[in-house]
Amino acid sequence: MTLDEARDELVGALTGVAAVVDELQVYGYWNDTPSPPALDVYPGTPFLDGAGMGVESARVFFTVRARAEMADTESGQRLLYRLLDPADDASVEAAMAVADWVVVPEGVSGFTQYADDAPANERLLGVEWRVGKFL
Repeated sequence: MTLDEARDELVGALTGVAAVVDELQVYGYWNDTPSPPALDVYPGTPFLDGAGMGVESARVFFTVRARAEMADTESGQRLLYRLLDPADDASVEAAMAVADWVVVPEGVSGFTQYADDAPANERLLGVEWRVGKFL
């Protein structure tokens, strides 16, 4: 599996969340100007870990980031809780598990404010999942 195929697979798994969350955008690359609610996927740090079976055998790590608007702070937080909740139909972790992506030990972040990503100095609140898979 190539890196592009792995990323596409992860993004494809996340589209199931978009079917449950109104207006959720899923973007397979870093998105510095999202129209929330949004999920973006980009290389984690570190990005590759050798699996001991040659150069093409590796484990890959991505960051999946969710961001919500804060115009209505309670509504934005409720959405993020839904995305975090493994028992909710909008669970990001459950959607990824369908394609065998797992949350790695560094896990899932708590709420993070992203003031630099939004145009016009709006605040965005978000969470991040660090996920991995063997290629």
